[in-house]
Amino acid sequence: MTFITQRGGPPPMGGLSQEAEIGELEALVSGVNQISQSTLLLKKKKEMHEVDDSLDFMKGEYKTRMEACDERQREFERRQSEMKEQVTKFEKFIQENDSKRQRAEVKLKQEKKFLHAKRLEFTKAQTDLDAAEQARTKMIEDLDKLRKYREYLERTVEMSEDNTYEEMWDLLNRYRTLKTANTQLMEQVQQGEAQIDEMRNELYTLNSAHTNHMLVQNSKIHSHQKHVEELRVANKQGADMKEKEEEGKKNESRETGQVILAIRNLYTRCLNTMHTRVAAVGMEGDNPADRLQMLDLCLKTICERIVDLNDIELMFDDFKHEHDRLEAEKHALALESVVNLTARRRAGVVQGQAGSEAALQVRELGSASVFPRLLEEVP
Repeated sequence: MTFITQRGGPPPMGGLSQEAEIGELEALVSGVNQISQSTLLLKKKKEMHEVDDSLDFMKGEYKTRMEACDERQREFERRQSEMKEQVTKFEKFIQENDSKRQRAEVKLKQEKKFLHAKRLEFTKAQTDLDAAEQARTKMIEDLDKLRKYREYLERTVEMSEDNTYEEMWDLLNRYRTLKTANTQLMEQVQQGEAQIDEMRNELYTLNSAHTNHMLVQNSKIHSHQKHVEELRVANKQGADMKEKEEEGKKNESRETGQVILAIRNLYTRCLNTMHTRVAAVGMEGDNPADRLQMLDLCLKTICERIVDLNDIELMFDDFKHEHDRLEAEKHALALESVVNLTARRRAGVVQGQAGSEAALQVRELGSASVFPRLLEEVP
């Protein structure tokens, strides 16, 4: 009888023909330097046969262990029935038997756990076997698909000119060499493109920096131009203000000169029209205070002369009114004489001599320009 933990014996001898076949296949490909797809397939077949042998061995071992477990289970049940029969006879051994039973139950639980673990391992092994079977099927299909490429390579080697390729592996090596060279060239192209991109980025950075520098310089130039324009405007405003001040000073000087000249002219006219002789005030002098004092004296003289002329004008107006009154009285007397003379002529009483005297009297009064019509009537 075997236990569950007992290791099995060597695998069965049913796979000798397969191993022989695998050995023959390995002998065929032993001279090849590099492993081809067929060689990999043979290795996979060998590994699959080894897995099958291991699985068969595990199945046998599992079956043996299960039989042992069943046997132990039956033995346990038999002993349990015997123990139940002997319980009544051996009550004093019940406690010891209970402890033994508990230990047995614990051991049974452990064995069940171990059995469950082995079942899980079996399930996993079965799953791996199924996966291996699927991989084997797929590899067989891939082998069938790749066989045409092998035939194509063999025909290419046979049809090559000047025996360029002696074997198929020379063609494959040539393909690998060209592929490696292509990969290196592609890497060089990628490196060149990376360098170009880096140089392009550097150029873009330099252009951006130059553009920013130009913008800053243009901004500074614009600010300086604006400052120059402001200075020009301020200079123009200052020049305009200075010109206005100079013009104002010129106007002021001109007006001052005109005033001084007018004062001199008025002062000279006042001196010339005065009947009394007055000493003339000198206008020469370098000190402005002396010149102002002289102008003040001239203005006072002019003021006094104007006051005198105003008084003379007022007195002349009174005299003129009095003279006009006397002249009016004379004119009234002359008119009255002319009226009387005219009345006498009409009456035929007055003689020609009287009329001549009356006319002479009227002319003496100086009223010929005042009464022209009356004089025309006089013969």
